Amino acid sequence: MDRRRFLEVSTATAGLFTATALAGSDRVTEPLQVLREVILAWRRKDLDAMLEHIDDDIAWHSHVGSPPLQGKAAMREFATRLTSQMQEIHWRLFEAARDGDTLHVEGVDDFVSTDGRRVVVPYAGVMRVRDGRIVEWRDYFDRALFDRLKAGEPLPAYLEALANRPALF
Repeated sequence: MDRRRFLEVSTATAGLFTATALAGSDRVTEPLQVLREVILAWRRKDLDAMLEHIDDDIAWHSHVGSPPLQGKAAMREFATRLTSQMQEIHWRLFEAARDGDTLHVEGVDDFVSTDGRRVVVPYAGVMRVRDGRIVEWRDYFDRALFDRLKAGEPLPAYLEALANRPALF
């Protein structure tokens, strides 16, 4: 699919995400619906509910530039360590586009660390969903920004504005 056609299809489909795909159903299979369930569970720190939507053989690049985690067990271990450092998780999505079983998203990881520091990191992600489970996941974000904010650097105003846009969820 050429880029122009992808954008046309993505734009036409994006309205469906908020109107129909997020409305809920008995079986969560649509890619954005699957990711929404993952995000809602992550916000609650309910890793069992989150992992229901993850394939046993997932390849997860929690940070592209670092080696991927292979398999659900590795993802559970990493997610357990990560969420133990988080309070008040406000992970949000602002944009989403779908091409078949692949979902492209833009969002913000936003949480308060256990030592009371707010960490807000914009990111883009690409996920591939098969049979209602995420089988591949790649997150792209500025690791240096993440580290600086975790260390206590104040949140810049431009980042605050970027993070406070209306979210899909």
